[in-house]
Amino acid sequence: MELHSLQQSLEEELTKKSRATILQSDTWCVPVHSLNVTYKPVIRTKMDILMKMLFLSLKDTKFESAEQISEILLVEQLFVEDLLSKMQKTGLIEKLDSYFRLTEKGQKQFATGVFEEEQDETSTELLYSPTHTNFLYGDIEEVLDFEDFPEEIFRYQVKDINLSFEDSVVISEIQSNKNDSEKAEGEQGKLHITSIDSVEDIQVNDVPCIEFLLYDEEKDLFSIRVWNTLTNQWDEQLQQLISDNEKTTWRDKLAKEPQ
Repeated sequence: MELHSLQQSLEEELTKKSRATILQSDTWCVPVHSLNVTYKPVIRTKMDILMKMLFLSLKDTKFESAEQISEILLVEQLFVEDLLSKMQKTGLIEKLDSYFRLTEKGQKQFATGVFEEEQDETSTELLYSPTHTNFLYGDIEEVLDFEDFPEEIFRYQVKDINLSFEDSVVISEIQSNKNDSEKAEGEQGKLHITSIDSVEDIQVNDVPCIEFLLYDEEKDLFSIRVWNTLTNQWDEQLQQLISDNEKTTWRDKLAKEPQ
């Protein structure tokens, strides 16, 4: 993939759609961090009738065995044993002083009518840009395939980088990621993330961007356009950042242009 070819295509697009003249174009990179996030999701499903019956029975009566419960509920003992085992493994019930009883966790889930089953630890990758102070989405591997990679780094990149995030922020980003949302559809229920185990900064990627300074003579108007190759769209945040810092110098640039 050639960055120069993309730049030419964008120039044609900009000049076709407006009367503005491109006074200057440039390429540079904005740093984007690859973060490896590990977490343990849970599957949430509505409790079935048998589980609700078990909860009610154990809430009011001291049972010592699955056999006793199956006789009372008139349910096959094997079904009761399987469900009791599942409820013990997930910490909803415990056997204390030879009889079963609900745990605090079990009481809470029974009150909501939703059964939560923890899954194995999993991980996903998020892309974070300190310059944007936000997460970005795109195919980083495709971006790194550019042949004519710019050496220059964005002149207004953030120097004091903070990669500490609230769990709720990271969870929201994972769940809004299309790929992870598709994986979150379970056969028995939906995967939910309640907490984050770790966030590791594994790599800093230089993402090429293409910058254009345009001037519309009829309107006497300057504008900046920046194409972000990761998001594959015009980057309003970078455009605004450049405009805020350089707007007063653009007329000097115009004066230097050959007439």
